[in-house]
Amino acid sequence: MSQFMVGRQPIFDAKLGVRGYELLFRDPVDPRPNGDKMTADVLVRAGLDVGLASLVGTKLAFVNATRSFLVGEHEVPFSPSQAVIEILEDVPRDAEVLAGCRRLVSKGYTLALDDYVWAHADPLLELVSIVKLDVLALSQDELAHAARQCAIFGAEPLAEKVETREQLAVCQDLGFDLFQGYLLSRPEVVEGQALSPNRLTCLRVLEKLCDPATSFGEVESIVRTDAALSYRFLRAAGAGAARGLYRSLTSVREAVVMLGERRLRAWVTLMLLSGAHEGCDEQFNIAMTRARMAELMAQEVEPSLMDQAFTVGLVSALDLLLQASLQTILDGLSLDTEPQEALLSHTGTLGGILADVLAWEVGGGDLKLRSTLSPADVEQCYLQALAWATEVCGVLDFTD
Repeated sequence: MSQFMVGRQPIFDAKLGVRGYELLFRDPVDPRPNGDKMTADVLVRAGLDVGLASLVGTKLAFVNATRSFLVGEHEVPFSPSQAVIEILEDVPRDAEVLAGCRRLVSKGYTLALDDYVWAHADPLLELVSIVKLDVLALSQDELAHAARQCAIFGAEPLAEKVETREQLAVCQDLGFDLFQGYLLSRPEVVEGQALSPNRLTCLRVLEKLCDPATSFGEVESIVRTDAALSYRFLRAAGAGAARGLYRSLTSVREAVVMLGERRLRAWVTLMLLSGAHEGCDEQFNIAMTRARMAELMAQEVEPSLMDQAFTVGLVSALDLLLQASLQTILDGLSLDTEPQEALLSHTGTLGGILADVLAWEVGGGDLKLRSTLSPADVEQCYLQALAWATEVCGVLDFTD
C-alpha cells in the first residue's frame, strides 16, 4: 500500500459554470518524470485509485497526452464522451501523429491544443475542438487574433492561467468560451491510499494478452494471484457497470471478461508505465489466503459459488489494505447483491463461508461454524490456502 496524489483544476464556461477538470500529475518524490509516466500515473490514479466519477463526476476530464498516446502506442481508457485529450505543445505534427489524432476523433474523443501559440498551416487545427491559450504569454492583440482564428476553425478558445479580473474581462470581451486559472480556482490535490500490483504479475498478464491463443481463463488465473491487480480490475469493470455498460459483478473472473482484451491490455500497460511495485507484504498474504480459503470451502459446499467466494474473500481484506471502510470500497465496485450482502451482513451461503473464514482467522475455543463443513475440513482448506498464498507471494518477492 502506498500514498498517492492527483491534482485537478476546474475549467469554467462563459457563465462560469464548471465544464470539466484538468487532471494533473502530482508526486512529491518524483515531481518531473518523463511525459509518458506522468500521463500513465494520472490515468491510473484517476481511473483506478480515486475513480473518475469521484474525481470529476459527470464533467469532462482533460488529460495531457504525449506522442505515444496520440499514435496508439498507449491508450486512454476513459470513455470518449468524457475525456478531452490535450495535445502537448512539443508534439511534432508528423504523419503518424495526424493519423492517430484522426483515429481518436473518429472514436469520439475531443482533442485540445495545450499552451498553443498560433501558427499558420497547422494541420491539427482541423481536428481539435478546443485551443488553450496562455493569457500570461500572449498580448491582447495576439489573444484577439487567436480568438478570431478559433472561430474560423470552429474551435472553442480556452483562456488558461487567468490570474486577474482584468484578464478575465478582456478574454470575455474577446469571445472566449472557456476559462482556467488561479483567479477562478487553484488546483486541488486529492490524496489517498493505493494498492499497486506487482510488476511481475503485470508483465505475465501482458504477455498472455499479446498471445492470440490465450483464453480469459488463463488471464484470470494470473490476475487472481495479485490482490491489487484483482481489486483494480474490479474497480475498472465496476465503473463501467455503474454507467450501465455492464451488469453488476459477481467475481474477478467476470471483471476480466467484461473489460475485454483491449481494455485489460491498456490498463496493465498504464500500470507498468506508472510504476508497479516489487514484492509482496504480509497484508497481501492475508488477503490472498482469505480468497483462496473461501474458494476451497465453496468447492465443498456449493461449487457454483467458487468464483464469487474467491472474490468475497479478497474484498473482505481490502479495508485493511486501503485503510477505508468496507462500504466505501464496495461503492466503487458495483458488485451484485449476493456478494455485497455476504460482505456486509454475512448472509446467505457466501456470507456463511466468509464468516467461517474470518472466525477461523481469529481462532479460539468457542468457534462456531455456519457452513456445513467440519472443523477438520475448514482447517484443511485453511492450510491449503495458506500454502497457495505463501507460494504466490514468494514468487512475487523473488523479483527483489
